[in-house]
Amino acid sequence: MADILLSYEVGINLLLELILFLLLSIAAFKTIFILKNFRVDAATSLQYSLEKSSYLVITIIQFTLIIKMILLPFFTFTLNALSNIIPGAMCGAGVISANIYGEPLLVLKIFIVIATMLWLTLNAADLHSKDFKFFKKKMYFSLLLYLFISIEALLELLFFTELTTVNPVSCCSSLYSSEDSNPLPFNISMLTLIVSFYTTYTAIILSSFFRKKHLVASLSILYLYIAYLSIVYFFSTYIYQLPTHKCPYCLLQADYYYIGYFIYSSLIIATFYALKGSLFAPTKNTHMLITIWYTLSIFFISINFILYLIINQTFL
Repeated sequence: MADILLSYEVGINLLLELILFLLLSIAAFKTIFILKNFRVDAATSLQYSLEKSSYLVITIIQFTLIIKMILLPFFTFTLNALSNIIPGAMCGAGVISANIYGEPLLVLKIFIVIATMLWLTLNAADLHSKDFKFFKKKMYFSLLLYLFISIEALLELLFFTELTTVNPVSCCSSLYSSEDSNPLPFNISMLTLIVSFYTTYTAIILSSFFRKKHLVASLSILYLYIAYLSIVYFFSTYIYQLPTHKCPYCLLQADYYYIGYFIYSSLIIATFYALKGSLFAPTKNTHMLITIWYTLSIFFISINFILYLIINQTFL
């Protein structure tokens, strides 16, 4: 454990997360007080003071949440860096699966990033309104986010303190490769998975065009799951150009031009716009933004597969 905590990547990650958590804790305490006493129609000195305090609290929340979004790619960078000192790990896959806290922590971090983007949207809408239209909603939302961030902080501390440079971990080849059984859920074939991937994308674009916003939101969650499976078990092999190399983390390394950051960023942003269109009143740009980001995700995921087919005229 000591060797892991002495890693400067881990040290920076934990220090920044601690500072942000303390800031959010202060903001959460002030938020509870503000919500308890805030009255839009009151013309009192207390109300005036609360309005002034709320701007400071919102600024703190906005700053810390934006920094936390930036820390997600740094967290994945830290995982890959730790693979150099943890025996058996070839990339972040071995590190994140080294204990029971890793994978839930990463999923929660992604969820918090998407929720943060939704909170920032709600905050922007409230700041543009003149009657505190979304004020209480965004403050309650910030408290809900604080709850998830508290769970994240606990999981992150447990994750890093449970890591060790003594016990070997599994590499990505053993984690994601299975010669004896079908690794896909419900025992579906690879062809079914890839057809489902492109079909779900098409369904999202069509549903967005016809303004079926709740269907778009539901399909976006399904697409995120199918895209993950498709990347790991099919498309990644064409990026690595090796049929036995199946890993969602090696994509984040310099050897593959950091294409994973483009893939995962486009997926997260596309999911955000799909959920935003469901939770907020759609604008004239909603369909265009959904179409752009989902098409970009398809492009980044599929480009190496398409190029491989064009150049080699065969499948792996």
